[in-house]
Amino acid sequence: MVQAGSMSDYSMRISQASSTIFAPSRNIIVEMIMVQFISIIIACASILVFKGDSMSSGDVSVFVVGIFGGLVFLTTLYSRITR
Repeated sequence: MVQAGSMSDYSMRISQASSTIFAPSRNIIVEMIMVQFISIIIACASILVFKGDSMSSGDVSVFVVGIFGGLVFLTTLYSRITR
């Protein structure tokens, strides 16, 4: 049995913590992907709001397609998670 506060207790805790950090569960990876798509949507919408009047119509359409594509992918991913 390992005594609390011993060197082997610390090494066991460090190994457990490192395995938790470097081998995340699938849910965490999916949530990280969702956060990236949410940030893409927010960034594209912010660019359209603040710089949309000085952009060409081609540039605006690229950002609108980016927002729409991000929303479609995000809702698809969320619907698969909730099943």
